[in-house]
Amino acid sequence: MQPTNGGLRRPLAAVLAAIAAGGATVAVLAVPSATAATDPCAASEVARTAGGVATNIGNYLDTHPKTNQALTTISQQQGGATSIAALKAYFDTDPQAAKDIQQLQQPLTVLGTRCKLPVTMPQLMGLVQATQIPATGPLPGPATAAAR
Repeated sequence: MQPTNGGLRRPLAAVLAAIAAGGATVAVLAVPSATAATDPCAASEVARTAGGVATNIGNYLDTHPKTNQALTTISQQQGGATSIAALKAYFDTDPQAAKDIQQLQQPLTVLGTRCKLPVTMPQLMGLVQATQIPATGPLPGPATAAAR
């Protein structure tokens, strides 16, 4: 999966920022206790849940090549209404795949509701896709700014 545009980094950055912001807010507001159970809304738990969902969806797609190819093709289209319509059309023709993907992303949906996180299935799919694409060029940051 190698799209021709670099527009996939933005959805990944948005998902990571949303996860980090949600987790950081909860971490700041929560009073730590030596005997308290792990906070399900802590950034580490959110990351584990998102990572687990992404891994499970990736494994599912590896074992369902037709769905993998369809979602790969759709993900390489221009974003917006066209890609949303293509996703809907695909899942309308393969309702079992839609049901499977919904079940796989259920832990993230539950966590998002419980912790009030702004992570959606399209953002998750962007994250899954972005993790499969090798980065091209340097990451933004102090080293990039210093090189200019």
